Amino acid sequence: MSFTSDLWTNKGRDRGFMAITCHYIDDGWRLRKRIITFVPLPSPHTGKHIAEAFYDRLVMWNLDKKAFCLVLDNASSNDACINELFKSTPIVDDSPVGGKLFYQRCGCHILNLIVHDGLDVLEKEIDKIRDTMKYIRQSQSRIEKFKLACSQAPIPYKRPAWDVPTRWNSTYTMLQLALELKPAIIRYGNIDKNYKYCPEDFPWDAVHVVVGHLKVFYDATMKLSGTKYPTLNLFFSEFSEVYLNIRRMSISDYTFIVEMGQDMLVKFNKYWTMGNSLLAIGCVLDPRCKMHVVEYYMKEMSPGDVDRFIDNLKNCMKELLKGYVQANANDPSEKQARKSKRQKTSTSASTGITDTRAGLKDFIKGKKGSEPPKSELDDYLGDSIEEASLDEEFDVLAWWKIKSAKYPVLSQMARDILAVPISTVASESAFSNSGRVLNPVRSSLSDESIEALLCAQDWLRTSINEVGEDIGDALWTMEEGIDIEE
Repeated sequence: MSFTSDLWTNKGRDRGFMAITCHYIDDGWRLRKRIITFVPLPSPHTGKHIAEAFYDRLVMWNLDKKAFCLVLDNASSNDACINELFKSTPIVDDSPVGGKLFYQRCGCHILNLIVHDGLDVLEKEIDKIRDTMKYIRQSQSRIEKFKLACSQAPIPYKRPAWDVPTRWNSTYTMLQLALELKPAIIRYGNIDKNYKYCPEDFPWDAVHVVVGHLKVFYDATMKLSGTKYPTLNLFFSEFSEVYLNIRRMSISDYTFIVEMGQDMLVKFNKYWTMGNSLLAIGCVLDPRCKMHVVEYYMKEMSPGDVDRFIDNLKNCMKELLKGYVQANANDPSEKQARKSKRQKTSTSASTGITDTRAGLKDFIKGKKGSEPPKSELDDYLGDSIEEASLDEEFDVLAWWKIKSAKYPVLSQMARDILAVPISTVASESAFSNSGRVLNPVRSSLSDESIEALLCAQDWLRTSINEVGEDIGDALWTMEEGIDIEE
């Protein structure tokens, strides 16, 4: 099992809550997620308190020995939480390769931090666009004037919308919308004499260039924030593209783009760790990529480190696979299966075979034993890659389901690794529902009732979607208090 966790403060109660979401791939190779905990967290929210609450819940669910990876955002308290988990709990002893792959930072949060540092260069211009959107939406008469401006431009009318400043992808959407509405915004300045935010000399060209560069970040954020498909296998290539885009920005003909790129590069280097093997392993376990994609991007980003990085990556994968091989060797059911297979082979071999042929068989067996055996990993890497492009839709879980007979042990490793989400979006989504549960009307609910409501709601809705019954929207509608037709 892999986990994501995040914190949320309810203003009504002035208390912090922690959500924990469990992610796994079931025997049918379907990606699953469940919110297993939504509990109050003692103040202050130190690493020790977070670690204690997290591990207690794992023990309660009997998942403490099944924890593969924990994905958190980049708060310093979360780094302290990991240190506390490794120091005061046995979780590192039960994790593969001594816990080296246990902790991952939220990729979307990293992107958010990187882009925010870059957008500071155009802070004034972005504020003016945001004020424009708010100004037009403040009254119906201004909306009517803006519709008139759209008809005079002429462009199709679109309702102005502004961003949530803490989420840069919404800022990107706002800037993109502003560019589409640019002719109408310019006309609106002539219709409404009180409007003053984006004058005729407003640097629209600069906004257009910025939006072009931000598209790479936006596409990466959208891919990595998915919850219905694996995302770890996408991380390495997407973040490599982000890095290469930042490097292009650093040598742009526009001074402000160069400044943005330099600021972004400082933040990127802070969080991008070439030694973090799990991110690359996820890419290798995508049959469209294997080692080829990792090697390609490493040559583009850091040519001098390619050989060392590839060697370390292979060694890490071999060490990880070795643990799965040993676990299978110790599994009683696997032992019995191998014993039955040997007995069957021995029985068939002893029927009607001469001593000479038996000696030949032993001779060939001895020769085979002298050759170094090839592992499933060697076979997998030696096979040709899938022709599908990284930009095409591809069901990586369906591929591994088909190939699990060919790679029985490696597929077990792939199932655990591909279940690791690369963002905390799944846990953050719990807070949208918690806002409806913890409203002023329900302010006296007990902590146990709050947790039961949120977890049951998540499990019920997810189960309905998994079964495929088309009543998820109806449930949502009823929650919103809207009548639905029978």
